[in-house]
Amino acid sequence: MGQLASPLRIRAHHLLCMLGFRGMGYSEEFVENMGKVVAEFNSGATLPVIVLAVGDVVCTACPHYQENKCHKKADSEMKVRTKDLAVIQRLGLAVGIHIAAGEVRARIKERLSVSDLVQICRDCEWLGLGYCAEGLERLEPG
Repeated sequence: MGQLASPLRIRAHHLLCMLGFRGMGYSEEFVENMGKVVAEFNSGATLPVIVLAVGDVVCTACPHYQENKCHKKADSEMKVRTKDLAVIQRLGLAVGIHIAAGEVRARIKERLSVSDLVQICRDCEWLGLGYCAEGLERLEPG
């Protein structure tokens, strides 16, 4: 534990992305960084997390993230923020909340189903791989 800044600042929809991460991504730097973020998030139930609806520690290594916004497509920033807010609402959280990683995992397990994942992430290029759904189904709370 402790490789990344504490508390770990995570964009809400990335909480779902982390469920299905399998070492693939937008660039080598992104994949390496995401691997570190996932390992850190899973390193302990008491790890402090701040839930965001703006760029986070994952975004910083993404080649599409410039000037504090996602520029993958013209509407990408709006779409990812909409996903963030949907996740926050479904998990009963608030933007900027400080919460333990174990509590986040417990809320995901208790409050999200695969059909929720499909609805929230319907326009995500990674959804069709099924990795996030598999990750959600095998998620251990706490």
